[in-house]
Amino acid sequence: MFVSSTASATPISDMYVFGDSLSDTGAFTALAPGFCPDPPYADCRFSNGPVWVEHLATDLGVSATTAYAGGTNWAIGGQRTDNLFADSNFGGQLFNYLGSAGGMADADALYVIWAGGNDFLQNDPDGTYTPGDAAQNIVDSVATLALAGAMNFLVPNLPIAAPWAIEFNMALANGLNGISSGLNITQLDVFSTFVDITLNPGDYNLTNVTEPCLDVANATLCTNPDEYLLWDQVHPTAVGHQLIASAALAALAVPEPALLVLFGFGMLALVRTRRKMFL
Repeated sequence: MFVSSTASATPISDMYVFGDSLSDTGAFTALAPGFCPDPPYADCRFSNGPVWVEHLATDLGVSATTAYAGGTNWAIGGQRTDNLFADSNFGGQLFNYLGSAGGMADADALYVIWAGGNDFLQNDPDGTYTPGDAAQNIVDSVATLALAGAMNFLVPNLPIAAPWAIEFNMALANGLNGISSGLNITQLDVFSTFVDITLNPGDYNLTNVTEPCLDVANATLCTNPDEYLLWDQVHPTAVGHQLIASAALAALAVPEPALLVLFGFGMLALVRTRRKMFL
Protein backbone atom coordinates (compact mmCIF):
# COMPACT_ATOMS: atom_id res chain seq x y z
CA MET A 1 0.00 0.00 0.00
CA PHE A 2 1.13 3.56 -0.70
CA VAL A 3 0.72 6.53 1.60
CA SER A 4 -0.82 9.75 0.39
CA SER A 5 1.17 12.78 -0.69
CA THR A 6 0.41 14.37 2.68
CA ALA A 7 2.46 11.79 4.57
CA SER A 8 5.34 13.24 6.55
CA ALA A 9 8.98 12.27 6.25
CA THR A 10 12.11 13.56 7.99
CA PRO A 11 12.64 17.16 6.85
CA ILE A 12 15.50 17.61 4.39
CA SER A 13 17.38 20.69 3.27
CA ASP A 14 17.44 19.74 -0.41
CA MET A 15 17.36 16.80 -2.80
CA TYR A 16 20.19 15.88 -5.19
CA VAL A 17 19.42 13.42 -7.96
CA PHE A 18 21.81 11.29 -10.05
CA GLY A 19 20.79 8.86 -12.76
CA ASP A 20 19.32 8.41 -16.21
CA SER A 21 16.15 9.16 -18.19
CA LEU A 22 13.90 7.79 -15.44
CA SER A 23 14.87 10.80 -13.31
CA ASP A 24 15.83 13.36 -16.00
CA THR A 25 13.78 16.56 -15.60
CA GLY A 26 14.89 18.25 -18.80
CA ALA A 27 18.69 18.15 -18.79
CA PHE A 28 18.91 18.30 -22.57
CA THR A 29 16.93 21.54 -22.64
CA ALA A 30 20.04 23.20 -21.24
CA LEU A 31 22.76 20.85 -22.53
CA ALA A 32 21.68 19.98 -26.06
CA PRO A 33 18.08 20.81 -27.06
CA GLY A 34 18.36 18.70 -30.18
CA PHE A 35 18.52 15.60 -27.99
CA CYS A 36 15.16 16.25 -26.34
CA PRO A 37 12.64 13.54 -27.29
CA ASP A 38 10.00 14.82 -29.69
CA PRO A 39 6.29 15.17 -28.80
CA PRO A 40 4.21 13.42 -27.61
CA TYR A 41 7.03 13.22 -25.04
CA ALA A 42 6.49 16.14 -22.67
CA ASP A 43 8.83 19.04 -21.88
CA CYS A 44 12.08 17.23 -22.74
CA ARG A 45 11.18 14.38 -20.37
CA PHE A 46 11.20 10.71 -21.30
CA SER A 47 7.51 10.33 -20.50
CA ASN A 48 4.22 12.09 -21.18
CA GLY A 49 4.45 14.25 -18.07
CA PRO A 50 6.42 14.88 -14.87
CA VAL A 51 8.75 12.12 -13.71
CA TRP A 52 8.78 10.58 -10.26
CA VAL A 53 11.42 12.81 -8.65
CA GLU A 54 9.32 15.87 -9.51
CA HIS A 55 6.36 14.44 -7.60
CA LEU A 56 8.64 13.40 -4.74
CA ALA A 57 10.26 16.84 -4.60
CA THR A 58 6.84 18.48 -4.30
CA ASP A 59 5.90 16.09 -1.49
CA LEU A 60 9.14 16.86 0.36
CA GLY A 61 9.02 20.61 -0.21
CA VAL A 62 12.17 20.81 -2.34
CA SER A 63 13.01 21.13 -6.04
CA ALA A 64 13.92 18.64 -8.77
CA THR A 65 14.96 21.22 -11.38
CA THR A 66 17.76 20.01 -13.63
CA ALA A 67 21.20 21.01 -12.37
CA TYR A 68 22.08 22.21 -15.87
CA ALA A 69 19.59 25.05 -15.40
CA GLY A 70 20.66 25.93 -11.88
CA GLY A 71 18.89 23.15 -9.97
CA THR A 72 19.94 20.03 -8.08
CA ASN A 73 19.00 17.19 -10.43
CA TRP A 74 22.09 15.91 -12.25
CA ALA A 75 20.33 12.99 -14.00
CA ILE A 76 20.73 12.77 -17.78
CA GLY A 77 18.90 10.47 -20.18
CA GLY A 78 21.03 7.64 -21.55
CA GLN A 79 23.52 7.51 -18.68
CA ARG A 80 25.07 4.27 -17.43
CA THR A 81 26.19 3.69 -13.87
CA ASP A 82 29.84 4.10 -14.89
CA ASN A 83 28.98 7.55 -16.33
CA LEU A 84 28.23 8.75 -12.81
CA PHE A 85 31.98 9.03 -12.18
CA ALA A 86 33.72 9.63 -15.53
CA ASP A 87 34.42 13.28 -16.28
CA SER A 88 33.60 12.99 -19.97
CA ASN A 89 30.79 13.93 -22.33
CA PHE A 90 27.57 14.13 -20.30
CA GLY A 91 28.98 11.85 -17.62
CA GLY A 92 30.59 12.66 -14.32
CA GLN A 93 27.42 13.54 -12.45
CA LEU A 94 28.96 12.98 -9.01
CA PHE A 95 32.23 14.57 -10.14
CA ASN A 96 30.41 17.68 -11.34
CA TYR A 97 28.19 17.92 -8.26
CA LEU A 98 31.06 17.60 -5.79
CA GLY A 99 33.08 20.08 -7.84
CA SER A 100 30.26 22.60 -7.65
CA ALA A 101 29.92 22.00 -3.90
CA GLY A 102 33.61 22.42 -3.12
CA GLY A 103 33.98 18.72 -2.40
CA MET A 104 31.58 18.82 0.53
CA ALA A 105 28.13 17.20 0.45
CA ASP A 106 25.20 18.63 2.43
CA ALA A 107 24.63 16.25 5.36
CA ASP A 108 21.00 17.35 5.68
CA ALA A 109 20.08 16.75 2.04
CA LEU A 110 18.59 13.64 0.43
CA TYR A 111 20.68 11.97 -2.29
CA VAL A 112 18.77 9.97 -4.89
CA ILE A 113 20.67 7.55 -7.14
CA TRP A 114 18.76 5.49 -9.71
CA ALA A 115 20.55 3.97 -12.68
CA GLY A 116 21.51 0.61 -14.16
CA GLY A 117 19.10 -0.04 -17.01
CA ASN A 118 21.25 1.58 -19.69
CA ASP A 119 24.23 -0.53 -18.67
CA PHE A 120 22.51 -3.46 -20.37
CA LEU A 121 20.25 -1.78 -22.91
CA GLN A 122 23.42 -0.40 -24.49
CA ASN A 123 25.95 -2.69 -26.12
CA ASP A 124 28.64 -4.52 -24.14
CA PRO A 125 31.17 -5.32 -26.91
CA ASP A 126 33.14 -8.04 -25.13
CA GLY A 127 30.32 -9.41 -22.99
CA THR A 128 32.29 -9.20 -19.74
CA TYR A 129 30.20 -6.54 -17.98
CA THR A 130 27.93 -8.05 -15.33
CA PRO A 131 24.89 -6.89 -13.33
CA GLY A 132 27.12 -7.06 -10.28
CA ASP A 133 29.49 -4.54 -11.87
CA ALA A 134 26.64 -2.08 -12.43
CA ALA A 135 25.35 -2.57 -8.89
CA GLN A 136 28.82 -1.99 -7.46
CA ASN A 137 29.00 1.32 -9.34
CA ILE A 138 25.88 2.45 -7.48
CA VAL A 139 27.30 1.29 -4.15
CA ASP A 140 30.54 3.13 -4.91
CA SER A 141 28.53 6.26 -5.72
CA VAL A 142 26.87 6.13 -2.31
CA ALA A 143 30.24 5.57 -0.64
CA THR A 144 31.79 8.50 -2.54
CA LEU A 145 29.03 10.87 -1.47
CA ALA A 146 29.19 9.55 2.10
CA LEU A 147 32.91 10.30 2.28
CA ALA A 148 32.07 13.86 1.24
CA GLY A 149 29.58 14.16 4.11
CA ALA A 150 26.27 12.91 2.71
CA MET A 151 24.12 10.97 5.16
CA ASN A 152 20.69 10.40 3.62
CA PHE A 153 20.15 8.28 0.52
CA LEU A 154 17.26 6.95 -1.54
CA VAL A 155 18.34 4.17 -3.90
CA PRO A 156 15.70 2.44 -6.07
CA ASN A 157 16.35 -0.94 -7.66
CA LEU A 158 15.33 -1.91 -11.19
CA PRO A 159 11.80 -3.00 -12.20
CA ILE A 160 10.84 -6.25 -13.89
CA ALA A 161 12.34 -5.19 -17.21
CA ALA A 162 14.79 -8.00 -18.03
CA PRO A 163 16.33 -11.16 -16.54
CA TRP A 164 19.45 -9.29 -15.42
CA ALA A 165 17.34 -7.02 -13.18
CA ILE A 166 17.07 -9.80 -10.58
CA GLU A 167 20.83 -10.31 -10.35
CA PHE A 168 21.42 -6.56 -10.31
CA ASN A 169 18.88 -6.01 -7.53
CA MET A 170 20.30 -8.75 -5.34
CA ALA A 171 23.84 -7.40 -5.75
CA LEU A 172 22.66 -3.85 -5.09
CA ALA A 173 20.81 -4.77 -1.88
CA ASN A 174 23.76 -6.77 -0.58
CA GLY A 175 26.21 -4.01 -1.43
CA LEU A 176 24.16 -1.26 0.18
CA ASN A 177 23.54 -3.34 3.29
CA GLY A 178 27.30 -3.75 3.56
CA ILE A 179 27.97 0.00 3.77
CA SER A 180 24.83 1.11 5.61
CA SER A 181 26.36 1.50 9.08
CA GLY A 182 26.12 5.13 10.15
CA LEU A 183 24.13 6.14 7.05
CA ASN A 184 20.43 6.54 6.36
CA ILE A 185 19.99 4.47 3.20
CA THR A 186 16.43 3.90 2.05
CA GLN A 187 16.26 1.16 -0.58
CA LEU A 188 13.20 1.58 -2.78
CA ASP A 189 11.97 -1.78 -4.08
CA VAL A 190 10.63 -0.75 -7.48
CA PHE A 191 10.81 -4.38 -8.60
CA SER A 192 8.23 -5.55 -6.05
CA THR A 193 6.16 -2.41 -6.60
CA PHE A 194 5.87 -3.17 -10.32
CA VAL A 195 5.11 -6.82 -9.59
CA ASP A 196 2.20 -5.73 -7.40
CA ILE A 197 0.97 -3.29 -10.04
CA THR A 198 1.19 -6.01 -12.69
CA LEU A 199 -0.72 -8.50 -10.54
CA ASN A 200 -3.34 -5.99 -9.35
CA PRO A 201 -3.75 -3.28 -12.01
CA GLY A 202 -7.29 -2.45 -10.91
CA ASP A 203 -6.01 -1.37 -7.51
CA TYR A 204 -4.11 1.39 -9.29
CA ASN A 205 -6.87 2.32 -11.76
CA LEU A 206 -4.87 0.86 -14.64
CA THR A 207 -6.22 -1.22 -17.50
CA ASN A 208 -2.97 -2.04 -19.35
CA VAL A 209 0.26 -2.88 -17.53
CA THR A 210 2.01 -4.92 -20.21
CA GLU A 211 1.94 -2.80 -23.38
CA PRO A 212 3.29 0.72 -23.97
CA CYS A 213 0.90 3.56 -24.67
CA LEU A 214 3.27 4.89 -27.32
CA ASP A 215 4.26 2.41 -30.03
CA VAL A 216 7.36 4.16 -31.35
CA ALA A 217 7.97 1.68 -34.16
CA ASN A 218 4.49 2.12 -35.63
CA ALA A 219 4.00 5.74 -34.53
CA THR A 220 0.72 5.00 -32.75
CA LEU A 221 -0.52 6.40 -29.45
CA CYS A 222 -3.12 5.09 -27.04
CA THR A 223 -6.12 7.28 -26.22
CA ASN A 224 -6.05 6.67 -22.46
CA PRO A 225 -2.44 7.05 -21.20
CA ASP A 226 -3.64 7.53 -17.61
CA GLU A 227 -4.68 3.86 -17.64
CA TYR A 228 -1.28 2.59 -18.83
CA LEU A 229 1.77 1.78 -16.73
CA LEU A 230 4.24 2.11 -19.61
CA TRP A 231 4.67 5.11 -21.87
CA ASP A 232 7.13 3.43 -24.25
CA GLN A 233 9.09 0.19 -24.09
CA VAL A 234 11.33 1.33 -21.23
CA HIS A 235 9.75 4.39 -19.54
CA PRO A 236 6.67 4.65 -17.31
CA THR A 237 3.76 6.95 -18.05
CA ALA A 238 3.24 10.05 -15.94
CA VAL A 239 0.83 7.95 -13.87
CA GLY A 240 3.47 5.24 -13.51
CA HIS A 241 5.90 7.87 -12.28
CA GLN A 242 3.33 9.04 -9.73
CA LEU A 243 3.08 5.49 -8.40
CA ILE A 244 6.86 5.28 -8.04
CA ALA A 245 6.89 8.61 -6.20
CA SER A 246 4.17 7.40 -3.82
CA ALA A 247 6.19 4.27 -3.09
CA ALA A 248 9.29 6.40 -2.50
CA LEU A 249 7.49 8.70 -0.07
CA ALA A 250 6.13 5.70 1.82
CA ALA A 251 9.61 4.15 2.02
CA LEU A 252 11.11 7.38 3.33
CA ALA A 253 8.37 7.75 5.94
CA VAL A 254 8.71 4.16 7.14
CA PRO A 255 12.14 2.80 6.10
CA GLU A 256 12.20 -0.92 5.36
CA PRO A 257 15.47 -2.54 6.53
CA ALA A 258 14.79 -6.02 5.15
CA LEU A 259 14.75 -5.18 1.46
CA LEU A 260 16.09 -8.58 0.44
CA VAL A 261 13.08 -10.19 2.11
CA LEU A 262 10.60 -7.94 0.30
CA PHE A 263 12.43 -8.35 -2.99
CA GLY A 264 12.32 -12.11 -2.49
CA PHE A 265 8.54 -12.02 -2.06
CA GLY A 266 8.22 -9.90 -5.19
CA MET A 267 10.37 -12.31 -7.17
CA LEU A 268 8.35 -15.29 -5.92
CA ALA A 269 5.13 -13.59 -6.97
CA LEU A 270 6.60 -12.93 -10.40
CA VAL A 271 7.65 -16.57 -10.80
CA ARG A 272 4.14 -17.72 -9.84
CA THR A 273 2.65 -15.28 -12.33
CA ARG A 274 4.89 -16.55 -15.11
CA ARG A 275 3.97 -20.13 -14.28
CA LYS A 276 0.30 -19.26 -14.57
CA MET A 277 0.96 -17.54 -17.88
CA PHE A 278 2.79 -20.47 -19.42
CA LEU A 279 0.81 -23.40 -18.05
